[in-house]
Amino acid sequence: MPPLLPSEAMDLQELPLHPERGDEPPIATPHKGTSALAVTSLVLSCVFCCPLTTIAGVITGLIAFFITRPGTGVGGRWLAIAAIIIGVGATTLQGVFAVWGWDAVMTPIFTGPKAALTAGMSGDVAAMQRAFAATSSDGNTEANAAKFCEELSRRYGAFESAALIDDSMGSRPPTAGKDFAGEYSLTFAKGTMKARCSIEIATRTGQLSMRITELVIEDATLGDLRYPPEEPEGPEQDEKGASEGNNGDR
Repeated sequence: MPPLLPSEAMDLQELPLHPERGDEPPIATPHKGTSALAVTSLVLSCVFCCPLTTIAGVITGLIAFFITRPGTGVGGRWLAIAAIIIGVGATTLQGVFAVWGWDAVMTPIFTGPKAALTAGMSGDVAAMQRAFAATSSDGNTEANAAKFCEELSRRYGAFESAALIDDSMGSRPPTAGKDFAGEYSLTFAKGTMKARCSIEIATRTGQLSMRITELVIEDATLGDLRYPPEEPEGPEQDEKGASEGNNGDR
């Protein structure tokens, strides 16, 4: 047997030799280098921005794990193990983030004023107010919200559902820099109405908002309904009217 070169590392299994039983020296397994598939799997698992790459990292890592099993002479087994662990963890986090993003961002976009109207017309006016970004000085008051819901009930009956009209979204994806404006189909007991709804994606400080800035129910027969109202009705408006009346008396 020719002598082994230093660059040709050997994996020798240490076994006791028994010449009397005809034992022969163990066969040396040449080291074939690190598995390229193991390296590839680790790289794919570390690309966190795309779930497809992390899944591919797990799959290739599993294949590399079996390729680099003991006795094959192929290195990189720990790289494959690391790729599997990182890939599974990254894919799990991406799945959690996707579910959160759908519930926190996309669901309010697709349903629009559904949650606000459901709460308001069931008597929970405070919950309806919280669904709007406007403050009380902008007309988002308990009295205005109750009046708006009473008028909706009088005109159209009980509220049932709301859905985004697909054509209204077009090629305008929601962005944090400005409000999302879409058209919605509102279903009531007495019929279906069309509404325009603007949603604040993020506040000026960068915090996720997803609250309604304006809701306009279009009604060519009885007149549009808007919330918050263009001219707030509340204590400030009453004081203003009283002040104007006093000035007129003078």
